[in-house]
Amino acid sequence: MSAVIFDLEGPLSPMDHAYEVMKEHVPDGDRLFEVISRYDDVVYFEERREGYEPGTTLALIVPFLLAHGVTEEDLRKVSERADLTPGALETVRELTCPKFIASTSYEQHALTVASRLGIPEENVYCTRLPLDSAPELTDEERELVREIERELLDLHPPDEVDDRELVETVDELLGRLEGTKVGEFCSQIKVVGGTRKAEAVEDVCESLGLETSEVACIGDSITDVEMLRAVREGGGLAVAFNGNEYCVPEADVAVAAPSLIAVLPILETFFEHGKEEALEVAFELEGREVNPGVEAEVLVVKEATKDELEEFVERSKEMRERVRGEAGKLG
Repeated sequence: MSAVIFDLEGPLSPMDHAYEVMKEHVPDGDRLFEVISRYDDVVYFEERREGYEPGTTLALIVPFLLAHGVTEEDLRKVSERADLTPGALETVRELTCPKFIASTSYEQHALTVASRLGIPEENVYCTRLPLDSAPELTDEERELVREIERELLDLHPPDEVDDRELVETVDELLGRLEGTKVGEFCSQIKVVGGTRKAEAVEDVCESLGLETSEVACIGDSITDVEMLRAVREGGGLAVAFNGNEYCVPEADVAVAAPSLIAVLPILETFFEHGKEEALEVAFELEGREVNPGVEAEVLVVKEATKDELEEFVERSKEMRERVRGEAGKLG
């Protein structure tokens, strides 16, 4: 037996659900999200803050959702508008092994997309957000959150702010919520990113009686780094699909393509013949049409020079933005 684990946002659906929720329901929510997302990237990848998980953005934005009256039904309605990534449905259907999702996405989104793909709820690892049972904010707490909003927006665009200043300012602003009911609620949200995705790999292996070497995973962003590394180091197949600079170096194979179907020959070969043959197929796919009209760029990461890796990352990021739109620019 074998299994495949997909990240959701990117490989299966182009939408960044939380970003779209903020954009729709919070004034200047898209800009606010971009500031916090950049903070997330810097704290995890550059500061290496102990115990910090990438994707914590989804916990840090919750005070703003509460302050603006966002409900679980609002989350589901945004999710219902999400497209599937081209080729996602065909890829999931063609694979005959058990399929799983490990996603930072809120459950209201992850379960909606999983249902459309025929992946059972029990095979989905995602961020639980009981928004409707959150404590009601007092007038003072609501005003505090909105004051923090205004000050965070002064940091936009975040890529023009010094990283140290960005982190120190966001730490100070969000620290004002400590000791409040909303701060306590948010501290209990366990975002499924980073090591929690690696733990999902362990859980899948344990539940199916598999070795990590029998598992393939597909990711595209900073939240997938630990999952990709765990699978790669365990002898399984780690695939970056339209990955960014955080994700691609941790994969065995990186694929840049307009359709997820481009990864199918590599995955099928892995499940039938093992990792080495899958890597050989990956070599052969470079620049070829996988399906009519689907041309893929493929890199076997361990065989690439530093320059080749850097060049591929830039092309992969371009494809990421082409497929995912605004969401492709986020870490």
